[in-house]
Amino acid sequence: MEQLTLEEVLAAKEARQERQQALRLRTALPLVSITLNIPGPIKDSEVLRSLCRAAADALGALFTVAAEERTYATTGPEILLALDAVAAEIKAAAVELEESRSYGRLWDIDVFTADGELLSRQQQGRHRSCLLCAADARLCMRERRHSAAELASAVQQKLLSFQAEQTRRVRPAAEKLAVLAVEAMLYEVAATPAPGLVDRANSGAHQDMDIFTFLSSSAALSHTLGRCAEAAFRHKGTLEELLPLLRVLGLEGERSMLAATRGVNTQKGLLFSLGLAVAAAAWVLHKGEPLHAEAVLTAAAEMVQGIVEAELKSLARKKPEELTAGERLYLEYGVQGIRGEVAAALPAVRLCGLPKLREALAAGLSVNDALVQTLLELFMTVDDTTVMNRHDVETMRGWVRQQTTAVLASGGMLAADGQQRLAKMDALFIARNISPGGAADMLAVTWFLHRLEDWRYEQE
Repeated sequence: MEQLTLEEVLAAKEARQERQQALRLRTALPLVSITLNIPGPIKDSEVLRSLCRAAADALGALFTVAAEERTYATTGPEILLALDAVAAEIKAAAVELEESRSYGRLWDIDVFTADGELLSRQQQGRHRSCLLCAADARLCMRERRHSAAELASAVQQKLLSFQAEQTRRVRPAAEKLAVLAVEAMLYEVAATPAPGLVDRANSGAHQDMDIFTFLSSSAALSHTLGRCAEAAFRHKGTLEELLPLLRVLGLEGERSMLAATRGVNTQKGLLFSLGLAVAAAAWVLHKGEPLHAEAVLTAAAEMVQGIVEAELKSLARKKPEELTAGERLYLEYGVQGIRGEVAAALPAVRLCGLPKLREALAAGLSVNDALVQTLLELFMTVDDTTVMNRHDVETMRGWVRQQTTAVLASGGMLAADGQQRLAKMDALFIARNISPGGAADMLAVTWFLHRLEDWRYEQE
């Protein structure tokens, strides 16, 4: 977008003042003028309009609105309200709104008396704080304490906070997607026996969690998953532009998960992959397309395009002690983890998980046994970073797959011998502290996508 000229800004200000005077004279009531504090060239967008309307709605919930005018221009959205209330009370409420919300600093709410007097914060002994710090905004601006890039980043974070808040009330379709996602999480942990993993029989290779920890975690994440879907339903831009908002929601969900589990990381990785899958499904639905797994996975891949290059390929500049376990795996072995998997449209799920699950169900296996059989197949496909981080790449690609090959060759859950071998495999994994959590996450995503097919048939 082209930079606004000074003439355009001044003309917009003059036009706004004329509208203010006309509305005030027509109503003979205190007047509220709502604009936004948005540094940079882009002053108008659907998100900014929504933010401006949110301020108007909040004041409208507190006072009687006698008249309202909305103007959307390249210089930014503007809303005028004539309120049947005491001007000083309106100003106090406006200041409270600006200061009580994480994004409220982006609002510029001016209040005029019926006589046209502009009420100031200073009259209430308060100053407008800086976008980045608690200091007086006028002082920071005068001394140029913050760069344009810092200001732009602060504004972006506040806008993301606003967008995140708008997802708290989810529509029925988003709620239904969340229900299917939580079902997938619960089915994954319930599938038994799951070698090295928490299941209904034991805690696998884990000392700090059991099945009840997972149940609590899944319940805590249910609303977050619905909000991920709601964010996609609301989104007006490209799929890549949706990812930053999903990250904000994911961090909120992670905090809820850790609170529910008393600090135990049960499903952080699954929250990333399943959150993207839920959002991608909502996006496909919003476009009016059938919920085919391929379409959902393609949308998820589009969301994270460039993420590997942006987050992993710059790691060579980091000091060794600054690297995470996943980052070290990438540098040493080229393992891209869940980022790379999603960017490639989850080939483990698309080419292995879904076909093998459907094959197992078609063979007459129960849901439990079909899930376990599919999990074994995923062991053979997924480069499981959970195993690699606990041990090494050779253990994952060598020993784990050798054990899995033997069980599958004996029939797995399709044969009594395979089931006996599987029980021994579980004991071996526990003894060696091997927990294939990455494959387990892919199993949950597999079940979620499988269930979306049922949704498609219901819709038809």
